[in-house]
Amino acid sequence: MVETKELKPNTFFVEVSGAGLPEVDGLFVPSTAPPAKSESGTLSGPGYWNGRMAWDRADGKAARSPSLSYSNSYKSWRISRLDGHLAYEITCEDEMPPADREWSVYKMGVAPAPKVVLHFTDPRQPD
Repeated sequence: MVETKELKPNTFFVEVSGAGLPEVDGLFVPSTAPPAKSESGTLSGPGYWNGRMAWDRADGKAARSPSLSYSNSYKSWRISRLDGHLAYEITCEDEMPPADREWSVYKMGVAPAPKVVLHFTDPRQPD
């Protein structure tokens, strides 16, 4: 019998700001991408990619969904530009995208790399 890992719902929101590419800045919401198999062979689910939480742009303008996700192949968190090309990354195996370290500019990014802030609730909603 194959054991399946029960994933808790992704209810976190991510705010990205200060990127050299202003189009990357904005609010990211739990991904609603349909199930797909990643290059590492992991099947995605609602709010998840490669077994980790993943996010789409709140404005829906990105060509890539999810727009902020983890790569098992490269062991890194990545943020894409609106056209889907990868712009920023941070190599680590953290369960969530790090907000306490500096991200790196990837091939299609422009310095400086953005700051990332994690929110437990939707920051657009009043307290």
